[in-house]
Amino acid sequence: MEIECKNELIEVITPARLSSYGSNDIDLQLSRYIYNIKLSEALYPAVSLLEITLRNRISNAASNLICKDWLIQELKQQRILGNKEYAKLLEAEEKIKKSGKKITNDRLISEMTLGFWTHICTKTYKPKLWDKKGFFEAVFPNYSNNGTLRQIAPIQNDLLAILRLRNRIFHHEIIINSSRTPEEYYCLILNTLHLLSAETENLLFKFYLAKKLDKKNPESQIITKSQVDNNVKITKKHEAEYMNLVKSAKNYEDKFFDLTGNSID
Repeated sequence: MEIECKNELIEVITPARLSSYGSNDIDLQLSRYIYNIKLSEALYPAVSLLEITLRNRISNAASNLICKDWLIQELKQQRILGNKEYAKLLEAEEKIKKSGKKITNDRLISEMTLGFWTHICTKTYKPKLWDKKGFFEAVFPNYSNNGTLRQIAPIQNDLLAILRLRNRIFHHEIIINSSRTPEEYYCLILNTLHLLSAETENLLFKFYLAKKLDKKNPESQIITKSQVDNNVKITKKHEAEYMNLVKSAKNYEDKFFDLTGNSID
């Protein structure tokens, strides 16, 4: 891949930073660095939409189960949250106070991180939340139990993987050395988003400038353009099905970027 202003980029990024991308070839390191940015850009909207959907699903379910201003009530008396999550709630309260704004349930919700909501999706909260009638169904309406009991544990594991990815993206860290491929991460996010809201998942797939991400060498990077069919819908979320759907789509409306890059495990 031809890179303009290469020497200046190396200077501002620093050789020490680039060295973490493996190889002794500075051009390859820089190519991997640029690919990592593009991959982070590709995944950001999906991660962001999942975070918003998860927090609002849990908040709405808690409002119906406990009360409308459930976080305000939790501030007054700790009944639901564990100590770590309650500490995060107190931090959010203090942050809102310092901004000079009124403490409201909506403001508290918006201040809570994906980590906060992910840790609520654990067995620790089964007695107080997930085992309560209708709570699981309200948060994950598209979860198929196939006649078995609904379990939060498998969802928790997926959310923890997405949380780790989200934190690395938001902290500008390397994500191309993961044990999961870009396709696997994207499908994991889509799968989880589908459990939360099929309509939100379809919105993401239809209108997000999705990137078809291949695992080729970054130095052979190819960028192509195409469009996404407005009528494309994903009803079953499995990696093979998703990739086959992407490959078979003929009439595209949004741009797909064919980014290339290798894991540097």
